[in-house]
Amino acid sequence: MYRIEILEKKRLEKGLSYTEIADKLGMHKVTVSRTLKGTTLKPRTVKLLADYLGVEMERIVQ
Repeated sequence: MYRIEILEKKRLEKGLSYTEIADKLGMHKVTVSRTLKGTTLKPRTVKLLADYLGVEMERIVQ
C-alpha cells in the first residue's frame, strides 16, 4: 500500500497542476490525477511521481 496523500500534499506545496506534472513526465493528465487521488496505483507511476516531487519511496510505502 502507498500513502499517496503525501505525494498530493507535496504537489500542492509546490503549486503544481496535474497537467504540469504530466507534461514534464510525458504521461497523461488523467494518469497523474488518478494516481494522486489513489484511484489507480501502478508502482512505476507512483515511483516516477515520487521522484519528480522529491519524496523518498520509503515515506510512502506502508
